[in-house]
Amino acid sequence: MQCHLKKYLEEQDISVRKLSEEINERRDTINDLANNRDMNNRRIPASLLAKLMMYFDVTLDDLFTLIENNDKDKES
Repeated sequence: MQCHLKKYLEEQDISVRKLSEEINERRDTINDLANNRDMNNRRIPASLLAKLMMYFDVTLDDLFTLIENNDKDKES
């Protein structure tokens, strides 16, 4: 999965710090999402997703792109 949060932060000239303060979420969490860190193993609370969608007025499809994992194909 790929997160497009960084795109929305840049488009609206908002820092990770400002966003984290305004939606009351950990800065490290927002920073990790913006930089796509450990996205294959990350659990993202529905409340955080809702906050991001409302803040940027976007859909879940706007925020994330599902990337197919070919590792399962290699195991067969």
